[in-house]
Amino acid sequence: MSKPEPAKRRRWVPAPHPSHPGLHSALLNVECAEDEDVEWHWTETATGRFVSGYQIVPRLPKTKP
Repeated sequence: MSKPEPAKRRRWVPAPHPSHPGLHSALLNVECAEDEDVEWHWTETATGRFVSGYQIVPRLPKTKP
C-alpha cells in the first residue's frame, strides 16, 4: 500500500479593491495552493474598474535582486 501524499498548504488571496467606492468586485478572495498565484481579471466602466474574475496560475520563482 502506498502512502497518501501530504495535502498541499492552502492560502487565501484577497481581491484588490475597486478603483471607486461605488463599485463592487464580484469576488472577495480566492483560495489557492502555496505554489500558485492569482491573476485578476478586471472590468472597466465609466466610473472605474473592479475585479470580475480570476485565473489560478503557477507561482513564478522569486528573482534575486
